[in-house]
Amino acid sequence: MRSTAPPPVDRVIECLGNHAAFLILGHEDPDADCLGSQRALGAWLTRRGKAVHLCCAGPWKRPEIADWRRFFQSRIPRFDPNDDVVTVILDCSSPERTGFNRDDFPRAAMVVIDHHAAGSDFGDIPFVDPSSPSTTLLIQRIIEAAGEQPTREEAEMLFLGFCTDTGYFRHLEPGQGGPLESAARLVNLGASPTGTFRTLNGGHSLGSRRLLGRALERAELHFNGRLIITWEHWKDWRELGSERDSDMLYQLLTGTAGVEAAAVVREQNDGMCVVGLRSITNLDVSEIAQFFGGGGHKKASGCTISGDRHDAVAHLLRIFAAHLD
Repeated sequence: MRSTAPPPVDRVIECLGNHAAFLILGHEDPDADCLGSQRALGAWLTRRGKAVHLCCAGPWKRPEIADWRRFFQSRIPRFDPNDDVVTVILDCSSPERTGFNRDDFPRAAMVVIDHHAAGSDFGDIPFVDPSSPSTTLLIQRIIEAAGEQPTREEAEMLFLGFCTDTGYFRHLEPGQGGPLESAARLVNLGASPTGTFRTLNGGHSLGSRRLLGRALERAELHFNGRLIITWEHWKDWRELGSERDSDMLYQLLTGTAGVEAAAVVREQNDGMCVVGLRSITNLDVSEIAQFFGGGGHKKASGCTISGDRHDAVAHLLRIFAAHLD
């Protein structure tokens, strides 16, 4: 678990102001919170006369961010060991989550900006705030703390990331009015709630709709209906396409009467299963994910489990038993 000390925003701003070049990385298999944070920070630094390199390891599975691929390099550029290039890692619980070799990072300072509680303390200047519902909100905080405000384009990217990680505000708890006030400032700067909703919920292929139906048909209830588990197989993706609509699937699963948590097991073709976990109560699924070496948020986490889907489900049921019995 990471340190819970208040993040030093002044140190981040000082570092960003004192250096001229930046390598900005996010996690592999990116979402709009990760990429929106990268692009908005990169755009703001570029406006300040900085040189910016945006890199993403992919894969680009989510339709709402598919058009953004052209803004990112798939490999880290070669830097001279003496180059004064600061590495900024966003939305990652560890350097390995970037999908890049750490030996390829520049040798200058490393800034870490993230909102995940799980993970290790790393980087020279960590700006980690688990109370923030998204990393984009932290980028907005940095820009505003520097005495500036996002442009309309930056506001749109930040708002999209905020809506992604909050499930379009569904995951916010009572007393979290501050993030809504930040989101309102983005809307006043030009971010469109209706346009963002269409971006997140439209443009899906027919194959993705059929994949949803297949996953729903396989769903099973456990622990007197408190846990619902379903699975997908790599052959499903080969047949129907690899496009993901995870948010809709989790909505449908957790919308089942009596369900407190949901697990989606995605069986790979390499002897591993990728597992997504969601909770709609005080059940902390990040604790379950951490048991398998994963992490995330209290109500939305993930991990990887070795074996086929039968092995993964058996392991999950054993761990969930301690939390639901």
